[in-house]
This record gives sequence, structure tokens and C-alpha cells, in this order.
Amino acid sequence: MRYNSGTMEVVMNYNKKDKNWIYHLIIAVLVVILIVVSFCMLSIHVPYFNHENDIALERNKIINKYNYFNEYNSSKTYYIIRIKDKKKKKVYQVYNAKYKLVDSYSGSIAKQEDVINTINNEYKVNVSSLSIGYENGDLVYFGKYQNDEHLYYFYYSLDEGKFVKYYRL
Repeated sequence: MRYNSGTMEVVMNYNKKDKNWIYHLIIAVLVVILIVVSFCMLSIHVPYFNHENDIALERNKIINKYNYFNEYNSSKTYYIIRIKDKKKKKVYQVYNAKYKLVDSYSGSIAKQEDVINTINNEYKVNVSSLSIGYENGDLVYFGKYQNDEHLYYFYYSLDEGKFVKYYRL
């Protein structure tokens, strides 16, 4: 409180105290938000980024070593590589998400161009490339095509190039 000359005027300093309290509250809230965001970044985002980076590095090592790598996602994730055995014959190997060998195939392989032509002629679409997938315990050629109305998935056997299944969504 302060008194002025002759009159009893009381000047209160409550406004400064009220403003200081609000500033301290805002700073405390911002510090809490910063701590929460930092915790989330360090405990969630950084490990996820490191995991994705490790997968990309492994994929690049496999591609450099074997010249073929495909990550196939269906109900489960499979990694398919193509290697050459001791007799220089192509062998496709399928690994699960834990990098354990699930299946291997070294037999004859249908020509990819023939399968593409069969799909394009039969369904009147324009599939330009196929990848190799693993469906129901078999290696398959997998292709997809999308137009304005539908999304098509095509599955043909890798060994003979015969129709397995297709979906239109």
C-alpha cells in the first residue's frame, strides 16, 4: 500500500502479482508439454525410426548380395530372395518376419511376360509388372491394377503361370 499527499489513495500492486502468477503457470504448462513431447519422441519415434532404418539396411544388403529381394505383405510379412545354388540354379527362398526360412523353390519358373500377357488379355487391364509373393504356402506372381472404379489383385503360380485367384475391390 502506498499513500499519496493529503489524500488516502491506496494503490494496490495486485495486478503485477496476478500477471506474474499467470506467466508462471503458462511457463509451467509449456515445460510439461515439452517434457511429454520429448518423452514420446525418445520412447516411441526414435526406436521406430531405428527399426525401420535397420530393415532398410538389411534389405539393401540382401539386394546387393542376391540381386533380388521382395517384401510381401499379406496376412503375414514374408521376405523373398533369389539366390544361386552350387549348380548355379536359381532358388527362391521365403523368410518370415523373424528371418527364419519358411520355404524354398528351385524348380521351373513361368515367364513373367507370358503371365502379364495372360492377365492383360483375359481381364482387359494393363498390368505392367509383377512381383513374387507367398500365398497359402506357394510362391506366386502377384500383380495389381487400379482404374477409376476398381482395384484388382492377380495371383498366378510361379512354377506354371496358372491362375490361382484374383480380387476386385
